[in-house]
Amino acid sequence: MTGIVFVLLLSAWVRHRFATRFEYVVPGPHDFRVVTWNVGYFAPVSDKNLRDVDLESVAELLSGLSADVVVLQELGQVGQAGQIADLLGEGWNVYEEETGHGNQVMAILSPREFRSAESFECGGRTTLGVSLYAGNHRPVYVVGVHSPHPARGIEENAENIRCALAHAASKTEDVRIITGDLNYNFDPGSEGEFYSEIMQTFGDGTLALGETYYARTRIDHMFHFPKELKVVEKGSGMVDLPVRFAKVPGFRDHRPLVVTYNLDSF
Repeated sequence: MTGIVFVLLLSAWVRHRFATRFEYVVPGPHDFRVVTWNVGYFAPVSDKNLRDVDLESVAELLSGLSADVVVLQELGQVGQAGQIADLLGEGWNVYEEETGHGNQVMAILSPREFRSAESFECGGRTTLGVSLYAGNHRPVYVVGVHSPHPARGIEENAENIRCALAHAASKTEDVRIITGDLNYNFDPGSEGEFYSEIMQTFGDGTLALGETYYARTRIDHMFHFPKELKVVEKGSGMVDLPVRFAKVPGFRDHRPLVVTYNLDSF
């Protein structure tokens, strides 16, 4: 029995790929950097959403990433994203809406002007989409997703993800990016049917980052169209968060994910 347990543990360890840590690199003139971050807390309280005490620290971290687009989940109320944008400096644009679950708010922020911004329902959750021009003037459409947890219904979770991807696929922008907390462990090693279905149309921008969540899973994702769009690995990764000992409403079980794309790669 001991030998069997050892083999199973060894197998799990071999499969585990530690997440790539983000190391700052100045984006190139044709690069497009996207950040997704579930900013809520893991805490034994009913309200796990971001609190005002952390707005400055969130903005401080984001200010050092040179992001073209930031997608945030689990904000505590409408208006917090605007406060973060103000802390980031002049010229930042914000689109935010309640997701329809537990007073949670999702937001898309960018230093680039939005050509359009919209919300639509997928699997019982409000989902966001914005269109903008990248630095090389290519049009990009970004979808922000916060999918229902599978514990609340696997069908609702899958419906939300499929709906968000289909919505992006229907757009005409040169580049479409779908990102956020999808609450689904798309493990490329298992080559599951759902993941294979997505990979028929989209590429996986976070594939090279390794297991970015606890318990050796990936539930924060970034998919892109066209599939040929290349990820700039130097300039992509997971951002470690500093340990905090005071004013702690809970620690963050999600960490920011950064993916830098080269828009001239297709």
